[in-house]
Amino acid sequence: MKNKNTIEDDLDAIRDQIYEEIKDMSPAEEVEYFNRETAEAIKKYGLRVAKSAQETVFAERNL
Repeated sequence: MKNKNTIEDDLDAIRDQIYEEIKDMSPAEEVEYFNRETAEAIKKYGLRVAKSAQETVFAERNL
């Protein structure tokens, strides 16, 4: 009997949950959402966030 690997199912469920949370947000609200949701991990692991990443999102959406 095969054990089903549920990693892909788990990732899909997370993606669906995030989509439901952000689907009615403006691009600026989405950026704020992701900044808020990732702030703890950024601090905990000492990550640096490139400003160019945020500028790219807005440029691609012609904002």
